[in-house]
Amino acid sequence: MKPDRTYSILDPFGSLNEEKSVSTGSGSPIAYGILEDKYRENMSVAELIPVMVTAVNSAMKRDVASGNSYNVIVIDNNGYRELSEEEKRRPLAK
Repeated sequence: MKPDRTYSILDPFGSLNEEKSVSTGSGSPIAYGILEDKYRENMSVAELIPVMVTAVNSAMKRDVASGNSYNVIVIDNNGYRELSEEEKRRPLAK
């Protein structure tokens, strides 16, 4: 069984919420569309990366305030790792 993941987010109204997946910023409604469709509990990191990259990329394409670059960080039992540009592009080529 994979470890339980819970993320805390402080919303604009000052509420602290615990969620299984979160998105913030002006592009978050677009990202949430992808996350709510594709995210499933107990997905592996390898399964989650394409979901995350697609969600952020979709937001960047449709929301001018979202900017044009982003970082994907994996924090697991092996430590901290930032995905390369190639690792972020690979899921989008499929």
